[in-house]
Amino acid sequence: MTRDFVAKYTAKFIPEFSNEDRVKMLEIFQIPDLKTCIVTGQKVAKTGGDHLFEVRGYYKKTGKVGIEQKWNRLPVTTGENKRYKKYEFIDENNKKYTKNIGYQKLTENELKMCDHGKKKLYNNIQKWIDHCDSRSVKLYVEMPTEAEIEMNAAIDEAFTIFEKGIEKMVNSVGN
Repeated sequence: MTRDFVAKYTAKFIPEFSNEDRVKMLEIFQIPDLKTCIVTGQKVAKTGGDHLFEVRGYYKKTGKVGIEQKWNRLPVTTGENKRYKKYEFIDENNKKYTKNIGYQKLTENELKMCDHGKKKLYNNIQKWIDHCDSRSVKLYVEMPTEAEIEMNAAIDEAFTIFEKGIEKMVNSVGN
């Protein structure tokens, strides 16, 4: 529901992803086409990759939902999908911590701790975010409270219907 709502809601104010934007993405990530993974250089599955700012995944931490537009889709292989945005570090007390570059920025010190590949990927993602900003595109929106209330009511209603359906199914076959 979130994905479908966000697609319709943001379509009103997010500009069309143009050929120039596609070319800019190819240039920034140094890939030949949008079917090439920005991490591995391998071909991506038909799904086309991953949302940079997760549609619902960061909601509890940020109060924001990712847009369902090409702007927010990066070509990434299924194998990289779960890990390419997670950067692990060790602090001054030798304690491990992780940052997710889908919604968190790295400090200069953290960036220095990254290997060349992670540093390059992070910088390219920041360049893409900057390009989106230059086109007045945010990769996320605040979930309107009214929409959240309506979604929760619809989910409650759907569960009630499912429960009634299951009960009818059980009663239809007897004991």
